[in-house]
Amino acid sequence: MSLLSKLLYLRVRVEYSPDDLSTLGVAADKPFMYVLSADSMVSRSILLEEIRRGHLPVPVAVIDDDQTSTKLKADSSILANKKITGLFRRRVDYLHFEQQLEELIQTIRQNPDKSLQLIPVSVFLGRAPDKNHGLFKILFSERWGITGRLRKFFSILAHGNHTLVRLSRPIVVDKNLDNREDDSKALSHKLSRVLRLHFNRVKTAVVGQDLSHRRTIAKNILARPLVQTEIKNYAVRQKVSEDKAQREAEKIIREIAADYSYSNIRLMHKVFRWFWTRVYDGVKLNFYAEFRGLTTEKEIIYTPCHRSHIDYLILSYSLYEKGLVPPHIAAGINLNLPIIGRLLRGSGAFFIRRSFNSTLYSTIFSEYLSSLIAHGVSIEYFIEGTRSRTGRLLHPKAGMLAMTVRSYINERGKPLVFLPASLNYEKLMEGASYKSELGGEAKKKESIGGLFKTLKLLKDEYGRLTVNFAEAIELDDILDKHKADWRNLRLGVKEKPTWFKNVVSEAGNLILTNINRASHVNPINLLAVSLLATPNQAASMSNLMAQIHLYKTLLRDLPYSDRTTITNLSEKEIIDQGIKLGFIEQVSHDLGDVVRVKQDMGVMMTYYRNNVLHLFAASSFIAMFFINQAKYPRKDLLRMMAIIYPYIKNELFLQWSREEFIDYGRQTLKIFKDHDLLQSDGRQLQRHVGGSLQAGKLRVLANALMQTYERFFIVIAVLKSKGSGTLTANDLESLCHQIASQLTLLYEFNSPDFFDRNLFKHFIKQLSEEAIIEIDDTGKIILTENLEPMYQGSKAILSRRIRHSILSLI
Repeated sequence: MSLLSKLLYLRVRVEYSPDDLSTLGVAADKPFMYVLSADSMVSRSILLEEIRRGHLPVPVAVIDDDQTSTKLKADSSILANKKITGLFRRRVDYLHFEQQLEELIQTIRQNPDKSLQLIPVSVFLGRAPDKNHGLFKILFSERWGITGRLRKFFSILAHGNHTLVRLSRPIVVDKNLDNREDDSKALSHKLSRVLRLHFNRVKTAVVGQDLSHRRTIAKNILARPLVQTEIKNYAVRQKVSEDKAQREAEKIIREIAADYSYSNIRLMHKVFRWFWTRVYDGVKLNFYAEFRGLTTEKEIIYTPCHRSHIDYLILSYSLYEKGLVPPHIAAGINLNLPIIGRLLRGSGAFFIRRSFNSTLYSTIFSEYLSSLIAHGVSIEYFIEGTRSRTGRLLHPKAGMLAMTVRSYINERGKPLVFLPASLNYEKLMEGASYKSELGGEAKKKESIGGLFKTLKLLKDEYGRLTVNFAEAIELDDILDKHKADWRNLRLGVKEKPTWFKNVVSEAGNLILTNINRASHVNPINLLAVSLLATPNQAASMSNLMAQIHLYKTLLRDLPYSDRTTITNLSEKEIIDQGIKLGFIEQVSHDLGDVVRVKQDMGVMMTYYRNNVLHLFAASSFIAMFFINQAKYPRKDLLRMMAIIYPYIKNELFLQWSREEFIDYGRQTLKIFKDHDLLQSDGRQLQRHVGGSLQAGKLRVLANALMQTYERFFIVIAVLKSKGSGTLTANDLESLCHQIASQLTLLYEFNSPDFFDRNLFKHFIKQLSEEAIIEIDDTGKIILTENLEPMYQGSKAILSRRIRHSILSLI
């Protein structure tokens, strides 16, 4: 170990990105060399010491045609893309590296059966964006300019214990890369430029953009022509001076803009590392490797589901842990509280008002967002607009999506992708407030006092937190589909052509659909979907374990998607976790223990059931047909699946086309038959006799989604009863809401989302789109002949008691 390495490792502690190097795709049977972004003694010494300690493999290089590949001294197999020369006047030299590459390329040309892997390596002493004030920050943080020796020394002192080594996929130099039209010198120059671009993109992904634009962001935004024009218009509208209008604009940009601070990020990282380990049983990230490469090539817009205030922090924390710069986060202005607002702003949060009732505000916000996108800053926001209180995904709000699409069309840089993510909690910290809000209480306003009250919750246990990254969505693909010449257009702030609305709508639905594709099924989800479907929300221990096993079997034998994950706990461990987190209790009995939902947890358990309802959309629907009858024709069942699919697709954001859903139904029937839940003689499907274990499993499975179809029947029954031309869509929505809320009181459904007005609203809208109803010139609903098959079909799945109860209320 060299003297320099000994001195460095008094302070240096290395983290890796990725932490699993096997994901890089390095071929173990082919020679390789490391390529540093810059020829720094510090970076080279750190890399050599990590190799010596066995944390990185020893490089193997090609010699010549007569000798086989052999392990060399590590330092001779570490190249550097650039070299900093000059004692006082520091300059960048790429020529030395290009000459080394030229020699390697010539060797490959002489030995075409051989190849060499070049593994790019970047070493970061901390990950601070550049700042324009404070000697302390200037000396200690990573920056984009040429780094001097003194500054490097202070960087080691400040950030050595937070050193990140970022490795990338290898570039393979072989005969396939060779181009006979280029001589070795020209090819080496091209490779050098490719690596230069790659290292710049890696630094952007890890450190963030070169932040010179942030230092003067307010000045730059306010100087934009659109903003200056709007300031003058505002002065005229409000009958004030332009100076006063300018001051109002300055106030708005200060209210909006983030003030990203590396010291703030480090502080928050330490706090939340303690928080996740103290309150949660850790944070599990799935499918991170699948999108990691996008961070250097694309503009990333993170669009997770919104279930908790923790959502704001979990992605930033997780990405920082993985070596990526945290995104800027669009946060509601209600979170701009004293102290808290400043901390959030310093962590990359920019604040947005609930309504844009000022043209000046909307113009400044739109230009601010355009500036972030143009500079390639990653952004995070929630397209649902607010936290879901029911556990269902909320229908997308178009505001931020529309501004993103417009900004990208007008000022695009790198290709933009939306990256959805599903955040799954075994227990929400906001559970008590959600339960009271679902029970009818008004939503409490965020406050410092409320924050201190939540600190009391830290003594509780909250289980595991899982983040599943979904498949990325390319905005270019959606734009090309709806407007082939969009690259030649520029849209005004208020301009919303039909194709633009269609782009925003499709993007929103795709994001939510992909979130559902990336669901994680935790122990509480399985307990909720099982116990809430049983009489009195209770089951014997043996029956509950059998039901949970059935759900796990369905999810594994016929996966919803390749990004749907399931808890690894056994059935008994799942029940134990539910007891530990306080959702259920076990009651001893001589004939066998009973497990039941705790008395005050029924409403909250519906939240966790609703997280995963979409996964059982097909199996639960099929099971419903065998609650009230022992036999049902296979052909008629599949026909009913085709009729009902558009409505559950709209409500649950399902991934299939109608034909794919029917095919998934066929596969589900096969699973049912394989596991002896149903029997078949070819045309007829038949369940086991009532009272059997198999019939009991089907009943519980059917009840999981029964309330969804009961809600559908309320609308259909009201329409059939009232007839054509008597109700408007709003009248129908209100009447259905009243009937559903009364049914909840009469039959103790204990599920507040059963009478959710928005669910009725979207179902009625879907009925119109599917030509089940029409709207006349006066706004009245006109029935079509397509309503009758839906009404008759409901008789096959709903019990007579429920149908008659609904009809009697109508």
